[in-house]
Amino acid sequence: MNIPDKKTIRAVFLDLDGTVFSHTSGTIPSSAEKAIAALRTKGILVFIATGRHIQELKWLKLDDFPVDGWITVNGAYCYNNKGMYYSKPIDAADIRTLVVALSADPFPCMFLTDTEIFINMDDARVRASQAKIHTPMPDIRPAESALEQEIYMLVPYAEDSRWQPVREKLKHVQDTRWTNLALDVYSQRCGKDQGIRATCRLYGLDESETLAVGDGPNDEALLNACGWKAAMGNAVEEIKKLADFVSTDIDNDGLKNVFVHYGLLEE
Repeated sequence: MNIPDKKTIRAVFLDLDGTVFSHTSGTIPSSAEKAIAALRTKGILVFIATGRHIQELKWLKLDDFPVDGWITVNGAYCYNNKGMYYSKPIDAADIRTLVVALSADPFPCMFLTDTEIFINMDDARVRASQAKIHTPMPDIRPAESALEQEIYMLVPYAEDSRWQPVREKLKHVQDTRWTNLALDVYSQRCGKDQGIRATCRLYGLDESETLAVGDGPNDEALLNACGWKAAMGNAVEEIKKLADFVSTDIDNDGLKNVFVHYGLLEE
């Protein structure tokens, strides 16, 4: 493949979990942290594009990690050091429909506002899933609390057989399953790709000047929105097939090796 000239890539968009943040160690590998800092020193913009919420970033002590901006909750809420610059909450009618469905057939569902996360109920499966992604259980509140504020993302903990009848009633959402028990559900008007495009408009970037790096199923939109596409060695197969470069594992200098491959850093 052609490798871009060093001046071609002006910004990189990085998934968080499995790309920057390692679930093996529960930290950002030192090589990744140093590589990101080195890129920014060179004047290359670095953005994190994640399904995570700002409250989760605080729990993980990543909310002040030095990057140029955050595309959070799958592009539904984007901000930099000056504040929010793009947001797309879920349609209020869909939230009302979900609350009615949860009243008739309760199952755990997280609700993400602009600043906080709460859940209507918990069980052993939810606690295990939260532990796996290194985040604590959020506050438990009635699902009806979601009717009082804008909701940017939902995380239903339900199998397809239980979720799909509810999903068919929601008219303005899209979803991405990240385990056999949980999904990210967000507005049709957003997505990591929409957040990236809003960021490019704000910073005057052309798609050809951007590099995306990801590893999970919800990174397809991330990679498709950028001119250059890389996958971590620990990525799922569909992301590896989409990428024009596959790096090493996150815990084996994977992110640094992406930047070296594209000529952004020296070996």
